[in-house]
Amino acid sequence: MARQPADHLNEPDDLARRLGARVRERRQAQGRTLASVAREAGVSVSYLSAIELGTNVPSLPILARLVHALRLTLHELLKGEQRLHVREGAVDHAASGPSDLHHAAMRLRVASVVAEPGQSGDAPLPLGNAAVFVFVERGALQVEVDGVPYALGQGDALDAVDVTDMRWQALGELPAVSLWGASPGR
Repeated sequence: MARQPADHLNEPDDLARRLGARVRERRQAQGRTLASVAREAGVSVSYLSAIELGTNVPSLPILARLVHALRLTLHELLKGEQRLHVREGAVDHAASGPSDLHHAAMRLRVASVVAEPGQSGDAPLPLGNAAVFVFVERGALQVEVDGVPYALGQGDALDAVDVTDMRWQALGELPAVSLWGASPGR
């Protein structure tokens, strides 16, 4: 499975604007001119101006020289790129079948499955050599991992690595509610 970059990094122009704004903000907070920072970083004033305006993204060596000139670390300059994604939700116990619960910007995919006794299906998430976690919140499931069956009751969990095929079946007389998580394989 090919890894996809985080959604917020897909637009280089947006990244350039955010990075440039941080460089300009830091330079101005220090009361320094474009010329003094450009000289210390070994770049032209016009190039530094283009970076601050977001029309140019510096290479890693130039970025390293800029953060040194601004008395920053790369982490401090880029820390805004590690965004916190919070999503609140609840498992709809009245719904039948799988429901996606994950946030699009996260690599971890999360789903719930509400199943009537005897109902069965495939894993509710893409696998492709994924690391998978299944937790049974209510009822009972038989989960088959690459052809090997496991019986899970309320409160039981199963995790497996490099999974290529998973199937489930609700056991017992009560509806089964399970939470599933999968992250791409390494």
